[in-house]
Amino acid sequence: MGFLKPMIKCKVEMWGLPREVSGLPEVEVSLKDGAGLPEVIAALKRKVPKLEGAVICSGEDRLEDTCIFNLDGQFLTEDEKIRLKNGDCLRLLTLATGG
Repeated sequence: MGFLKPMIKCKVEMWGLPREVSGLPEVEVSLKDGAGLPEVIAALKRKVPKLEGAVICSGEDRLEDTCIFNLDGQFLTEDEKIRLKNGDCLRLLTLATGG
């Protein structure tokens, strides 16, 4: 019998297209301690299946090129090596486009 990893909770705020598609301002996800962005994306697909195809790449645990995460209001990131901690707040945003 193996040891269970502790669970952490992270809030994902939806902005732009993610909010429009999901109809939700935010979602809380429970993750294993040491989880990264792919695990957040997988959890979002389970909780809000509508995001797949519009915000999350179909059949993958990565965002469409039009979306990105902001971690704790500090910086934009797609870095799969980032490890989240309990209470982190991610903002799922649509990247601005223009010319």
